[in-house]
Amino acid sequence: MKNKEKFLKLVTNEGSRSKKKNTVLMKSPDFISESQKIAIKILKRLDDLGWSQKILAERLDVSPQQITKIISGKENLTLSTIVKLQKALSIPLLASYLDLDLKRKAV
Repeated sequence: MKNKEKFLKLVTNEGSRSKKKNTVLMKSPDFISESQKIAIKILKRLDDLGWSQKILAERLDVSPQQITKIISGKENLTLSTIVKLQKALSIPLLASYLDLDLKRKAV
């Protein structure tokens, strides 16, 4: 496949199955719940540090708009982004499932 064909495939509706799957995933209750938990953890940590979203954006070398998407739960975070967030904020973001499991066992 030539570069032009690859480019056209990326910018057209062809091969958009993964995009459709991603859209469906982002509407699922589990995804929404986890996105909200991550957003709350980030917002709380920003408050604890006295940082603005702009400062976090600068630390991650992303746009403030990207941080807004993350905080609003409108971004399907990659593992790379989650790791960067965890490192910048010095908090675990992927522990929410473990947190819930530990709470269930305590009851």
